[in-house]
Amino acid sequence: MRLISTLLLLASLPLCLSIGDNRAPEDFPLPGDFDQTNRSPPQTYVVNRWSLSAGDDITLRHPLGMIRYIPSSLTATFNPMLSAEKVDRNEAFRIGVLKGGKWIGSVRSGNVFQPNVASTITLHIDEAGEIFHIEYDAVELPKGAEQPETEIVLIRPFPGAEPVLNKPVVLTPDGKMANPKEEEKTFLQKYWWLLAAGAILLVAAPGEGK
Repeated sequence: MRLISTLLLLASLPLCLSIGDNRAPEDFPLPGDFDQTNRSPPQTYVVNRWSLSAGDDITLRHPLGMIRYIPSSLTATFNPMLSAEKVDRNEAFRIGVLKGGKWIGSVRSGNVFQPNVASTITLHIDEAGEIFHIEYDAVELPKGAEQPETEIVLIRPFPGAEPVLNKPVVLTPDGKMANPKEEEKTFLQKYWWLLAAGAILLVAAPGEGK
């Protein structure tokens, strides 16, 4: 019912949400999973499971669930779409989404689809909020533990370190490169050898005669 309600709300959006304008009007009530700041719908993808032995046979590609995520807040929801069924542990599966006709995903063994595991789907998104890689992981649960809902994690790349450009060069009065200022040393760093020598003398000194 939740999925049907969401689809009905999406269908009710006015025509101004056409290509080129993805913002809802200010007076339009937004569904709860919309980006309330940018007033735009979340990115929506169906995550599929596709065995390697199936080759290119798309009829053997099965949906795992639908992911809806908001890039600006790195939040997401997941609606499972695949009923419980036994999966061969020895089979390898492609797990991912179709984006613009291109498959994006990774390959995992059938162990991640057993009924006694907790699953995590990690979406790697770029600065524009678009998916460029998907990971699917699962950990085995203790016997008798209740299986939790699939967790969705969004990761956005952080900018790397950049070189410092146009840094002024400091020269000495005679035109040579100035040596970097040495950090001031503590008393122990300066005179540790004196303390060590004194300790050795105390140890080596003969004891008083009785």
